[in-house]
Amino acid sequence: MIGRALRVTAVLLAGLGVVSACGSSDRPKELSVSDVKPCDLINSESLQGMRIGQESQKLDSVPGAIEAEGNTCFYGITTGNTIYVSTITNQGIDRWIDPSDEDARSEEVSRIQGFRAVKVWFDGDRPDPDHKCWIYVDVAGGQSLRVRVEQSYSDEDPSTCTTARRFAEAAMQSLAA
Repeated sequence: MIGRALRVTAVLLAGLGVVSACGSSDRPKELSVSDVKPCDLINSESLQGMRIGQESQKLDSVPGAIEAEGNTCFYGITTGNTIYVSTITNQGIDRWIDPSDEDARSEEVSRIQGFRAVKVWFDGDRPDPDHKCWIYVDVAGGQSLRVRVEQSYSDEDPSTCTTARRFAEAAMQSLAA
């Protein structure tokens, strides 16, 4: 009888461990971006073929992000597009999984370097391929990497979300190294 009670208790405790583990993050590792300089994330080799027309510039803020803290690097593309790569130190991607902003929409996209990623847009039911797209990557508890692409101005440009993903993949390759 006591043996049976011990087995049941062991099974219950093991099940509780599994349930609590499911609620935790499944990122491969914590990659704090607190001291990361966004302009150092994408190397010149990765920028090849991305038609950069303006040198990267550093901002000590996160443009377009309400109450977000962090730093940003922005790039000008020869066709007029602007890409912002931001390290956000006080908001994880959970803020965007079920956004409280009634104009915001989001969906999870395939992982980047094994880290969860979410695509966010603000223009209707589906993102317009030529208008704002933001990709957030879950890098650490309460922190994220964000790539924001404003607009495609040319038929030669890939969709804004394709461009955002390319920059996010390049940044994460450096960050995860």
